[in-house]
Amino acid sequence: MIVAAAVMQALHQARRTFPGGDMVTVGAARRWVEDHLREWDVEAPDLLTLIVSELVTNALTHTRSGIPGENVTLRLYVHSDYIRVAVKDAGPKPRRVPRRRSPEDTSTHGRGLLLVDALSLRWGPLTVGTGVFAEVAR
Repeated sequence: MIVAAAVMQALHQARRTFPGGDMVTVGAARRWVEDHLREWDVEAPDLLTLIVSELVTNALTHTRSGIPGENVTLRLYVHSDYIRVAVKDAGPKPRRVPRRRSPEDTSTHGRGLLLVDALSLRWGPLTVGTGVFAEVAR
């Protein structure tokens, strides 16, 4: 399995579960990533915290992770040439059908995954559970 091999080859890895239902989790997740990278003496790529913010915000906005009492889990993997962050959410909201959106030019929302796509080396759905991963160059 490709994912298992990538995890095993990581120089550093960490996992933390945050409470859902509150957007303060976005800032806490960013700080957690920055703190771990600093602890490991790994320079944080400029784009990584933006990507973490977008993925956690999406989990809180569009999934059950946004419901008080639910959670969102982050995993951080540092490899020699890239950093991977995985955001596992609590699953789809009841009666919500996911769909791709094309925001209007004047829209103030709806560009998060477009940013993640433009700023990351790779990104996509998790292979186990529901959520998204993204990788950025070191």
